[in-house]
Amino acid sequence: MFGMTNSGTRARIEALEAISANIMIADDALNIIYMNGAVRNLLKDAESDLKKELPAFEFSKLIGSNIDVFHKNPSHQRNMLAGLQKTHKATIRVGIHAFDLIVTPLKRGSKNEGFVVEWANARERLQNLDFQNQIEAISRVQAVIEFSPDGTVLTANDNFLNALGYTIDEIRGRHHSMFVAPDYAASPQYQEFWTALRSGKFQVDEFLRLGKNGRKVVINASYNPIFDEKGNVAKVVKFATDVTERVHAVNTIGDGLNKLASGNLAFRIEQPFGADFESLRNNFNDAVTQLADALGSVSRATGQIDAGSREISRSAQDLSKRTEQQAASLEETAAALDEITVNVKNASARAEEARHAAATANSSAVHSGTVVADAMSAMARIEQSSNQISSIIGVIDEIAFQTNLLALNAGVEAARAGEAGKGFAVVAQEVRELAQRSAQAAKEIKDLISKSSEEVKSGVTLVSETGEALRTIQGNILTVNQHMEAIANASREQATGLSEVNTAVNQMDQMTQQNAAMVEESTAASAALSRETDSLRQLVSRFELGATFAQTGAGPASWSSRSDRAPAEQPRSVSRPAVMTRGNTALKTDDWQEF
Repeated sequence: MFGMTNSGTRARIEALEAISANIMIADDALNIIYMNGAVRNLLKDAESDLKKELPAFEFSKLIGSNIDVFHKNPSHQRNMLAGLQKTHKATIRVGIHAFDLIVTPLKRGSKNEGFVVEWANARERLQNLDFQNQIEAISRVQAVIEFSPDGTVLTANDNFLNALGYTIDEIRGRHHSMFVAPDYAASPQYQEFWTALRSGKFQVDEFLRLGKNGRKVVINASYNPIFDEKGNVAKVVKFATDVTERVHAVNTIGDGLNKLASGNLAFRIEQPFGADFESLRNNFNDAVTQLADALGSVSRATGQIDAGSREISRSAQDLSKRTEQQAASLEETAAALDEITVNVKNASARAEEARHAAATANSSAVHSGTVVADAMSAMARIEQSSNQISSIIGVIDEIAFQTNLLALNAGVEAARAGEAGKGFAVVAQEVRELAQRSAQAAKEIKDLISKSSEEVKSGVTLVSETGEALRTIQGNILTVNQHMEAIANASREQATGLSEVNTAVNQMDQMTQQNAAMVEESTAASAALSRETDSLRQLVSRFELGATFAQTGAGPASWSSRSDRAPAEQPRSVSRPAVMTRGNTALKTDDWQEF
């Protein structure tokens, strides 16, 4: 193979099978002609994942296949391999797998006869590279120090040295106990702390540590046991953050809040914080100032509210009395209006009855006028009949006169007749006497008729005057009827109006009663407000607002910080599984490119 004898080729192949490196050989056409056992195991284990990304990949058919089965874009790799003159290193990623490749061209003179590819699983190398980068990132922002399992300092980064004020030469080779108080270093708790670390249990807590010259430093730290390949603790690495300023700020703010809870608003935090927390101190002082100002304003307003509530209470009491009086007056007015309404209704009823009586009288007057008119007509007819009788009597009187004249003439003629006319003279005499008697009777009748005519005329005159009087009475009764009807209508309207007024007064009475109840409630509320104002004044008086707000109490409190108050020395053990780490002899990353 490649110019070697068959015996030499077999010997080399046997040697390739024996080594642990993953070897694959391809000819100049990039066809795979050999894979040793190590690379076969590597690719077989990854076959199922590789097929997801490379559908043409099939492990059983790799020998004789082209290396294009490993690439989605084979032309790029072909162009690169065609000009390859020396060993090339690359990393390829297929799905979840990453492989480091070392490609070496097999040359005979200037001719390229094939390629040898050494495969390596790059996952651990990349993972360790990622871990290394993470550790470097952590080291840039955190204080890191390493100890042997017995607590001897091995090394520390600049962040740790700057936090505690030491140089590396001042701490290397010394025990961890140099960073804690002597009494704690001699305590059983401290021994248990390192015993737990040597057993593989990490420790996480806030710790008080002593820096150079005894300066107190508070750190938020985790002590992490690091295991060797046998699972033994090889060293302890501590990652820490200096939280001294934060603890100082928290403790100081805590003291301030305690004083605030006790009602002292006259103090201020005078000692400055670190740059990161100075704004917190300023904000706290401003908040206390504003709260004191607000409570001072509340105190002043409380007095004003108290005076106002008392005035309101007095006014409400006066209003209550006046409302009660008004309610009593309205009640009496309502009762009087009820009586007036009843009287007006009665008057309206009487006016209605009078109107009916006037209407009846009017009807009677009209009927009397009619009767008088009929009587006048009858009297006129009687007068006419008397005139006619008088004319007849005149005729009878003329007849009697003529008869008397004729009887006289007959007597004269009978006298002239002598004896022969005596009998006719007697008759004529009797006729004459009858005529005289008729004339006398006619005269008497005429006199009676004359008197009767005069009486009739007088009766007609009286009836006529009676008719005029009755017509005048009828007109007056009509006028009275109209007035009575107007009075009746006015009485009805007045009764209706008084009923509405009565209803309105009753409603006003009810509203006044309700207003009186509301005034009583307002009075009670004013009294309650006054009591609550007294309570509020007592509550405000519990706060010390300082001289600025004209309150009795101490001035700004001078108070010490809590920076000297260390947290509990005994660390808290956190039950977490120990993290095992292993070394890795992955390929170097120098001059690697994507392949």
